[in-house]
Amino acid sequence: MVATYSSVTLASLLKPVLVDLYNGAKGKAKEGLKKWSTDQGVKKAATGLLRLDKVKTVWSPEVEISLKKFYYPSNISISGKSEAIDNIDSLPSGNIVIEGIVGQGKSIFMRHLASTLIDTTSIKYIPLLIELRTLSPKRTLETAVYSALHALSLSPDSETFEYLASTGKIILLLDGFDEIPGECISETIVELEHLNFRHPGLRTIISSRPRSHIQNVAGYKVLKLVQIKPQDYDKFIFRLVSDITKRFDIVTALNSSPENIKGIIRTPLMLTLVVMVYQTEKQIPATLSEFFEKLFGTVFSKHDRLKAGFNRQHHSGLPEQKLKQVFDAFCFMVIHQQGGRSLSSQAFESAFKSALTYLKDHQCELLGFRKDIVNVACLMVEEGFDTVTFLHKSILDYHAAAFVKDLPDAQAKAFYMSAFDRSAQWGHVLEFLRSIDPLRYARDYIIEFIPDLISELKEVANFGSDEDLYEYLDSIMPSFIIKVESYRAIEAGPLLYTSADFYGALVESVADKCLEIIDDAFNEEEVDRAIALTEALDTDNLGNGNVNISAILRVFGTETVRDCLNDYELDASRNLEITKKYLANEKIKHDSFTDILGLH
Repeated sequence: MVATYSSVTLASLLKPVLVDLYNGAKGKAKEGLKKWSTDQGVKKAATGLLRLDKVKTVWSPEVEISLKKFYYPSNISISGKSEAIDNIDSLPSGNIVIEGIVGQGKSIFMRHLASTLIDTTSIKYIPLLIELRTLSPKRTLETAVYSALHALSLSPDSETFEYLASTGKIILLLDGFDEIPGECISETIVELEHLNFRHPGLRTIISSRPRSHIQNVAGYKVLKLVQIKPQDYDKFIFRLVSDITKRFDIVTALNSSPENIKGIIRTPLMLTLVVMVYQTEKQIPATLSEFFEKLFGTVFSKHDRLKAGFNRQHHSGLPEQKLKQVFDAFCFMVIHQQGGRSLSSQAFESAFKSALTYLKDHQCELLGFRKDIVNVACLMVEEGFDTVTFLHKSILDYHAAAFVKDLPDAQAKAFYMSAFDRSAQWGHVLEFLRSIDPLRYARDYIIEFIPDLISELKEVANFGSDEDLYEYLDSIMPSFIIKVESYRAIEAGPLLYTSADFYGALVESVADKCLEIIDDAFNEEEVDRAIALTEALDTDNLGNGNVNISAILRVFGTETVRDCLNDYELDASRNLEITKKYLANEKIKHDSFTDILGLH
């Protein structure tokens, strides 16, 4: 790993490639690369690249540690096979999207890939690692790239970057596409498409959660991270716990843990958090809810519990339970105010004040709360001059869900009603609520909304006219377009569905069917007709070679898509029946208990 190098050693390895780049530049580009022609500039670049190996983790949130001390090789699914990725050369060529769920180690994997590029005796490429969550309307992808180059001692401008991109000697590693602010997604995609068009030799690797827009952009191969399996436990934990006896006890406890806990131990983050809880509690909690409750106490006082009789004074002045309630409310307000994993000091203060407005008997000072969460519990970390970041976004999502779970019934119902058509904002919180607030999630969310949506879908799929079908699809997939080149579908999107719990898988299935229709078309004249019809129906797509759903169905027929809708309706109806049975059983339990109490 790169950590084995000093800045002097790395500078000597970097110098040939940096000087070669400088010598090949001309004009303004050469001026921008001028520092790379000096020993001091090369050393500064080496110092900047050494930072790739330093990272704070949930296991060591207080100090940065070397990646090589804890990194466990990630596996990628390639052509249906799980392949261990030791370095960037192990990946297929071309532009790639690395897809993984929350906590699957996407960011660490991206940093590992970047580090491997300079962990060699013959450096060929310069990695530019950029965290996309830092983008904003004022900080575009281009601006972020320039900042990354500046950190490597350059004075970047468009000419400098254009030259570097044209050489194929830099590789862009863009981490966290799913964390880009919503208002910046379209512009970022345009920037990426522009880069790919102008510089086909510039390699770009992007990480993202599933169902992000980047997966639909042409020119990117999507590769999925493989989830952790029980056989990985011992080797993974070896990176965290060196003592053989302790490691044996942990692995034994993991293998004996309840099925619902085993079900969440599929990612490096969750395995690490479970190990942390076990080390403190000496057991693995029996339920998911209990696990997260234990986690807060574990990370908040993990150091203190090792010291007999020591009780740290909280900076906020609040006992742990009240502090957790404030943190739950704070996380809810962050998401309510359209915040994300990283917050400015102003956004942090705004969410904090809103939380205390609700919890009027939990008063504390902003600075004390921030110190408790950042410096003691380490659930958030300071980044730069004016930014505080959640250790992982799942912490934000879970604690926001915990706030909803503790709301009275009337307020919880109001939340579920509000959240239904705002899945982009509340989707991950709702996923947690499905587990920790199952009764109200079923009653106030699923039963309240899903039956009508299923009935509407069934009516359109089985009895609606073609025009009804076109209108329905346009309502759940607005602006969906397939780009066609040489009679092949090269790109599709966007999938701007509103209620992910119901429409998410449906719109993806319909989109896949439409792509198949275009790619399987035997008659090129039919594709031309669909393009012409799209232009006639949508003036925004004149001469673009695009095809919309309405045109596809008008030319190729509706049978395939109607079958798709019918299949989805059957699955949704089965799930609805399961929910109804669950609620019926809960009612039986309730009635039985009231009988015991003599309340009937």
